[in-house]
Amino acid sequence: MNCRLTSAREVARLNRAFSGQDASTDVLAFPAGETAAGFAFTLPPGPVPELGDIVISVPDACENAPGSPVEEVRLLAVHGLLHLLGHDHHGAEEARTMTMETRRLLRLAAGRRGEAAPRVPALVPAGR
Repeated sequence: MNCRLTSAREVARLNRAFSGQDASTDVLAFPAGETAAGFAFTLPPGPVPELGDIVISVPDACENAPGSPVEEVRLLAVHGLLHLLGHDHHGAEEARTMTMETRRLLRLAAGRRGEAAPRVPALVPAGR
């Protein structure tokens, strides 16, 4: 898995190129097993295939952070990872499941650092 921290402009360019949406967003996830129109991609042989790429807009993360920008980047990285693993939040049940998994992973990571778990807002189903 690769995670790129970049500008809002770069994220907007990628969003336009791969999703057809002419806007910036805080995080994009590109699963390695999927192909975009006009692109051919095959997983390389080997015991551990790559999951894909996560791209995070640092300016958007900082602007949207209710608390620490570092916590927001962690939240976005986990959000992107869950998308790479096949989770989505188009429906209410999917949004609940993805929220619970996000909270679980961030709680585990915070515990390993000896920190309190961050507050994770419930995901709203996409498109609402």
